[in-house]
Amino acid sequence: MRLPRLRDAFSALLHAGPAPEEVLRLDTPGAELLEAWLGAEAQAQPGADDKLAAAYLLGRIAFAVSEVLAALALKGLRPARLAPNTVALTARRALWHLDGESGEGRAYDIVLSDTDLVPCSAPAAMLGAALPDLLAPLVLYLVDRSGLSRGALWRLIGDALAGALLMQGKHVGREEEAMEMAYAALRDRQNPLHSRQTGFFRIDLPERPDIAEWFRARGGCCRYYTTEGGAYCSTCVLRDPESREALLRAHLRRKHGLEGA
Repeated sequence: MRLPRLRDAFSALLHAGPAPEEVLRLDTPGAELLEAWLGAEAQAQPGADDKLAAAYLLGRIAFAVSEVLAALALKGLRPARLAPNTVALTARRALWHLDGESGEGRAYDIVLSDTDLVPCSAPAAMLGAALPDLLAPLVLYLVDRSGLSRGALWRLIGDALAGALLMQGKHVGREEEAMEMAYAALRDRQNPLHSRQTGFFRIDLPERPDIAEWFRARGGCCRYYTTEGGAYCSTCVLRDPESREALLRAHLRRKHGLEGA
């Protein structure tokens, strides 16, 4: 099944059948490959430590898995078999472009050993159960390896699910439904993804009330601010609401060609 590419080269590709040789299995994530991927994430950011490498790697992997599952869920579908031993990941280099800047980073693609799809009558429940089940072995490894707490790592996964659902919801014109799916997991106290801070907010332009957009509020932190020359991301949980809204309004003005308005 072909899924929409919504983040240029960074959108996860979905592969079917047997996994390639260099693949990260989610049921038994191999230490050698994980260490190589952690090293690659660290090398891309001057001054990165083990915590940032783990946060970046988990955030990217969680977004890739969430992106695929969110696209299927909004179509009312799910993989017939969805378990850690049926999902694996591969890595590749990708170019990014944002607000007139560009660079190179890492993208992660999904390999499903069984790509048969079946109707999904409860997509929110499917997503809320799938992410903890699929990513628990990886979280366990990274807790010991990085020094980040389980709660910090699960918040990154919840952020990824919320972001992927919002992105896919915008694509099909069903933002409200997609956000409700995310909240079903994020507000469930029995779910590891539970977060009081991860959510969504709407930004508009005072001078152009017709221009408005939903954004995700993060509950976790990727730790970019700890790198050389780093800062809080625009939607960072550590950023105050006023500066967050100012940055996103500036982004909307650039996006709609209103910088000089």
